[in-house]
Parts: sequence; C-alpha cells; structure tokens
Amino acid sequence: MKAGMRLSEAALRDDGLSLRWKSGQETLFPWFWLRDHAQDEASLDPQTLQRRVDTFAIPDDIRGAESRVLDDGAGLEIVWPDGSAPSRYAAGFLAGMAGLAPSESQLAPDVARRLWSADNPLRQPDPLPYDAVIGTKDGFRACLERVHALGFAVVEGVPSDEISTRDFLKRIGYIRETIFGGHWTLSAEIQDHGDTAYSMQYLEPHTDATYSHDAPGLQSFICREFDGKGGESILVDGFALAEAMRAQAPEYFRTLTEVAVPGRYIEPGVHLRARRPAIMAEDDGSLRQISFNNYDRAPFILPPAQMAAFYNAYRALHARIVERDNWLTIPLRPGMALIFDNWRLLHGRMGYSGKRVFCGCYHNREDFESALRIVAD
Repeated sequence: MKAGMRLSEAALRDDGLSLRWKSGQETLFPWFWLRDHAQDEASLDPQTLQRRVDTFAIPDDIRGAESRVLDDGAGLEIVWPDGSAPSRYAAGFLAGMAGLAPSESQLAPDVARRLWSADNPLRQPDPLPYDAVIGTKDGFRACLERVHALGFAVVEGVPSDEISTRDFLKRIGYIRETIFGGHWTLSAEIQDHGDTAYSMQYLEPHTDATYSHDAPGLQSFICREFDGKGGESILVDGFALAEAMRAQAPEYFRTLTEVAVPGRYIEPGVHLRARRPAIMAEDDGSLRQISFNNYDRAPFILPPAQMAAFYNAYRALHARIVERDNWLTIPLRPGMALIFDNWRLLHGRMGYSGKRVFCGCYHNREDFESALRIVAD
C-alpha cells in the first residue's frame, strides 16, 4: 500500500460509509457495494479470490450498524445489524477502487506509456539480451514493460532451432492456435496460405486478424534465416496517430469509433468474418484497440452521407499510417525477435529479395496482461 493511503476515520451515513483518509481526502462507498465486496474469509475465498457472499441475498436497504478503522488505518471493519460476521477490507483495496491509488486491475502503473510518431520521435532502444529475458525475472519484466510502454520489444541472441524458439515464445504464455497454426513459419517459399504475408512484396502497415472477433493481443516474429536485401519490419504507433486525430480532426476520430468495419479471411475450407470500429476506446476515453487492415476489409455499405464520412475519416487515418516519418523500421536478422502489441501497433514489411524465414506466434491479450501483472509482484 502506497504511503499515505491509510484511513483516519469512518462515519456512517444513510447512503453509505464516508471515509476520511490520512491524506485528507474523503470518499463514500454505498452500503450494498461494501457488503458485496467484503474481503473477510466468510465473504471472499482467500485462495481463489472468488466471491462467497451471496450478492442476491443482500437486502436492498442494507446499512452498517458500526464501523471501525483497524491497524493504524491499514484496514476497516463493518458490523452488520443482522448478526452476520463483521466484514473486513484492506485500505489499499478501497483506495484503489476509489481511484486514490493504483488498483489491482491496472497494468504496470509505474511504467508510463510512451506514444511515438513524427511529432514525438522515438529513439529505438537497444535490443534486450535473450539470456536475460528467458532466464531471469528482471529480464522478462523488462521485456514485458517495454511492450507495455512502447508497444514493442526487440530481443537478440535467440537460438534458431525450433525447440528454443518455441520455448522462448511460450515464456509469455500458451501459444494461440489459429488457421495458421500455433508456432508458425513465415516465408515466401511456403504456399499453405494465400495471404500476402507469404510473399516478398511490400506490406502496408496493418493490424492482424481484423476477421477475428477477438484479435490476438500480442504477436511475435523471430528471424531464423535471412540472405537477401530489404525486408525491414515496419512499426507504426496506432495510438499516437489516433490521439493526434482526436486532437486535430475530432469528427474523423468520432466516425472511426462509431462505424464497425468488417474484416474477412477466405480460403478453401475457411471463411472468417468479424467487425469492429477502427478505433476502440474505453469508457473513460482512453484508447483500447486499433483495428486497421485494408487488405482484409470486407464489403459493406452505409447510407450515402455516412459512407462518405467513413471514407473521408478512413482515408485520413491511412494517410497518417503510410507517412514514413511515423514509422520505425527494424531490420530483423537471424537471432532477433520482435514482440509487439497487435492492439496498438500496426506492422508491415518492406519488399525484399533473397531468402527470408521467420517463425512466430500469437498470444491472447489477457495472457500478456496476466504475465505483466505477475512479474510486477
């Protein structure tokens, strides 16, 4: 619990419990909420953290009979009039729920996100060493925190054999299976799929799996072989471009948060479709996900005025995406891995000649977030 996040007193009110903090701030928690979120063993399983209290048996008009501040402000106890066991709470939990301190749901609260673009250029950090990422908690945490902060991390010294690359990719969590497999190989010499990724041509920056209802949150590439020219990986910070659009062209931003764009992937035996806005935001306005892939956009039509507004906004976002001053280009060579946030960054590739063999995988967003919370403990 952060310094200062201790309680000084609690006062019963008809509409809830008023808490005064030693920092001088005041908060109010409704009675029903307090009974539903009690942290004592009778209300919450201490091992699974699953709720034991029967939410639906709590009276609508419940009200505490007595309250006590415990342990010099580190805890709180409430006595209920029905004679049930007193409810207990950690002050840190209440402070987090009130927004006075980071809550347990926040990702890396001490690591600031760094948006980057032509207006706010990023000096690409040195690659992280494979031995530290695979073998130490500090090295693994540094890798995940870099993905959180910048949207990507580069690791060097990764062995090229299949077992080692698979073990490295599984460091984050289980590998997500898709129509491309789990631990897949990417090369122009592979003809298993008709996707433009399996070619030597330039690929515009895009996000993957706009045709999936739950697009992978994390994507990784590992370069196994390279003997040629070109092929640099392209990264674009979609969050930075969306925030710039929100500030400079709010009508375009609003359109791209409202119009659900369908994506599709079709090949023999496969027909995938999903739809969501190009820009998705949380309830508080913070950005949640960028979903942009004009290669895989499926046909759709709106009334004329809405269709025109969509095309204008979509074109404006595309212009920012292909503006090379907004790019980072990374020449991945054998033994280098690129891990990036597929909900934030767009990725592409310069055209190339010669032989280029990558392997990689997808991870679910929640598994990346889980790993990041665990290494922070």
